[in-house]
Amino acid sequence: MQHSVTHNDHTLELPEIRQVAVTRPFKWLAQGWRDFRHSPFASGFYGLVFVLLGYALTAATWSSPLLVMTFVTGFLLVAPFFALGLYDLSRQREQNGRHNFRHSLLAFRHNKFDMGLLIVFHALVMIAWIRMSALIGGLYFSRTGGTDVVTALQNLITSGEGFALFGLLLVSGGVLAALVFVSAAVSWPMVLDRNTGVINAMATSIKAVGQNKAAMLVWGALIVALIALGIATLYIGLLFIIPILGHATWHAYRDLVH
Repeated sequence: MQHSVTHNDHTLELPEIRQVAVTRPFKWLAQGWRDFRHSPFASGFYGLVFVLLGYALTAATWSSPLLVMTFVTGFLLVAPFFALGLYDLSRQREQNGRHNFRHSLLAFRHNKFDMGLLIVFHALVMIAWIRMSALIGGLYFSRTGGTDVVTALQNLITSGEGFALFGLLLVSGGVLAALVFVSAAVSWPMVLDRNTGVINAMATSIKAVGQNKAAMLVWGALIVALIALGIATLYIGLLFIIPILGHATWHAYRDLVH
C-alpha cells in the first residue's frame, strides 16, 4: 500500500509504514547476528574495511587531534554507504538462502544514479562536520598547544574549557548524526531493494522514523553505543559490530516499510 504526498504539484508515492514495538531494535540486532553467522567471511570483509579505515585515518591525522576526532566520529556519517554490501548480503539470503560476495561488492550498480545522489548528500554532511569541528576546535587547540592525540585528550578531561569544547562538539556532531540517521534509516536499503528515487527513499525514511519515534530512538542509541564501543576497542570491535549493524539495518527496513 502506498500513500501519496503532494508538494508543489509533484507527487511522491510513499509506501505504508508499519508500527513496531519499542523493543524491536533488539530483534533486528539478533537477525543481524544471524546473517553475520551465515556469511562470516563475506560480512567480516566489510567490518575489516572499517577497521583498516579507522587505523589509516588515525595514523594519517595523529599529529592533529582535531582531525582525529573529526574523522573518527565521522564513522557515524559514512557508515550507511559503506554498509551497502551488507544490505545486499542480507537481501540475497532473504531471497534464496545463499549469498554471493561478488554480487554484494557490485551492489551500487543496481541504482547508480540515486545511490550517487545519496553519496553526495552524505559527502555534504561530512564536509559540514569537518568545517564545523574545525571552527569549534581550532581556537581551543591553538591555545592549549596539544601536539598529539594523547596530549589533547589529557587537556580535554582536565580542564573546564576542554569539557566545554567536548560538549559543543558532541551537540553539533549529534545534530548532524541525527540528520543522517533520520534521512538514511531505511533509504539506502530501499534504494537498493526497490530502485526507487532518492527523494522518495529519504521521505520514506523520515516517515518511518516519525511514526516509530520510540523504537527508532532506541535503535539510534544502540547504533551510537555499539560504534563507540567498537572505536573504544581500538577499532577491533568494528570487525563484528559493523556487519551486525549493517545486516540489522536491512531487517529494520524490511520490518518498517511495507
